Amino acid sequence: MSLSVLPIDPADTYHSVRDRLLQLGRGRTVLVMPEGRVPLSGIDLVLLRRLADRERLEVGLVASDRQFSRQARALGLPTFANLTLAEHYRPGWWRAGRRAERLGFAPGEDHHPWDRGVALARESQSAERWRLIRPIVLLAGVVALGLLAIAGLYALPRAEITLRPATLPAQVILDLLADENLNAPADNALPARSLEHVLDWEATGLNTTDATTDAQRIKSQALQGIGASAAESLTARLDPEELLVPSSIHVEISDEMVERSGDQTTLWLRVTLSGSTVASADVDALAYRALSAALPTAYVPDPATLRVQLEPANGEAPGHFQVTAQATGRTAVDTRTLSQTLAGRQANEAARFLSTTIPLAEPPAFVVRPGWWWDVSGGRLPLRAEQITVELAP
Repeated sequence: MSLSVLPIDPADTYHSVRDRLLQLGRGRTVLVMPEGRVPLSGIDLVLLRRLADRERLEVGLVASDRQFSRQARALGLPTFANLTLAEHYRPGWWRAGRRAERLGFAPGEDHHPWDRGVALARESQSAERWRLIRPIVLLAGVVALGLLAIAGLYALPRAEITLRPATLPAQVILDLLADENLNAPADNALPARSLEHVLDWEATGLNTTDATTDAQRIKSQALQGIGASAAESLTARLDPEELLVPSSIHVEISDEMVERSGDQTTLWLRVTLSGSTVASADVDALAYRALSAALPTAYVPDPATLRVQLEPANGEAPGHFQVTAQATGRTAVDTRTLSQTLAGRQANEAARFLSTTIPLAEPPAFVVRPGWWWDVSGGRLPLRAEQITVELAP
């Protein structure tokens, strides 16, 4: 493509240059600026760029003034140091297409010709503001991503540790006293409440030749039956959470009548059944305390497995009784403190710590979610104790 050379004189104006460019047509044209730092007050580079865009002209500049060249390049006008480069350096040529950005002044706005001390091309205020705040936005984005990653490391992972502590069976036998004069447990004595029940009983038997012997025999059999059912009769009348003291059961005959007719004798008895009751909570508390003392230091009785049985005390006065208490001893584990101790530890280190400090029936089991946490943390438990749940298996 041929190259047209258009020398520019200091007296030229934008309009004179425009007319000459339009006469040359759409060929490649280079405007040769005067040598040196000659002021060109009539040349408006912004209007020149607009003209090139509107008319699809390939316009280049040859200028030795570096400041002028920089301003021309900033507007998208090809600029060369000499005419030889303009003729042979094809990549330097670029004719801008129509652009959306606004250059220079709109029609009717006050404007001035190009001046060496005034910038010709100004970026829009939004672009300038973006250039200023862009580093801040990028830094804020990096900080936000970092904070999000840290929050994820602290909030997302969760661990469930299942422990099966070792167990020991325990049994104790206590000698206790039910005392109706007490208001609160004291040593091995428990407050008691009296219980009474009136029972009518009828018994019959075959006659023999001796009426007195028949009556005594039938009465003895009746008392045996009453004694066997006395505990059941009184137990049915207990208040909730009460226990009947076996050795306190007493049978008293308040009325009796014997009738002999034909071949049998009939006996009617009215008896008063009485006994003492104690609160099951008081019995359980004493039994639990005794079981705790019987177990090794690392174990405590499991209240869910506590079983008590009341029996008469052989050779003791009424009111005395024995309690056989049984329970399963389990290792005492403070799960909250344990979670704080294990936070952030390696899983194998945590397993060794648990096995050495807590008697376990089997090794601890670890479940960590999500699964990628193992790879990211190198096999560590979550960093926050709140994210670790310790469960005790039965």
